[in-house]
Amino acid sequence: MEIRLTGPADHGEWLSLWNRYCADQGVGLSTKVSETIWQRIEDPDDKTKALVAVDASGVTLAFLNYIIHPYTWSDRMLCFVVDLYVDHPWRRRGIAEAMIAHLAAEGRREGWLRLYWNTDRSNERARALHDKIARLSPYLSYFLDL
Repeated sequence: MEIRLTGPADHGEWLSLWNRYCADQGVGLSTKVSETIWQRIEDPDDKTKALVAVDASGVTLAFLNYIIHPYTWSDRMLCFVVDLYVDHPWRRRGIAEAMIAHLAAEGRREGWLRLYWNTDRSNERARALHDKIARLSPYLSYFLDL
C-alpha cells in the first residue's frame, strides 16, 4: 500500500470515496460543494490537502482530508484532520492508523505542533484506534451554525 498526497489523477477515485463517506455520515452535499473541496485540495496555495491510500493494483482504499493552520498559543502550525474514510471492504486492516502515522511523520518534518481531529462519540471502532494512538482532548466541541 502507498500513502501519498493526492494529484489530479486521483479526482475520480477521491470523489467516489467522498460520496460514500458523505452517505455514511448522512450528509448530502451538492456537486458544487464537493468540487469546491477538491479544488481547494488541489490548489497549491490553499492549506486544505488530502492523502490517499492506494493498493499495488492502483485501487484507492481510503482518503484523509486535512487543513494546516496557525495557532495563537504557538509559533508552530496545527493540522486538523477533517475527514478520514476507509472504504468498507478495507476496514480493520490498519489503513487508518497508517494514514495518521504518515501525516504525523510529515508534520514532524514540517515542524507542526500537533494533529487533532473529532470523532463521533458513538464510533467505538474509530475511538479504539484513536485511544491507542492519541490523547483524548479535555475540551468539548460546540457549534454555532451561521
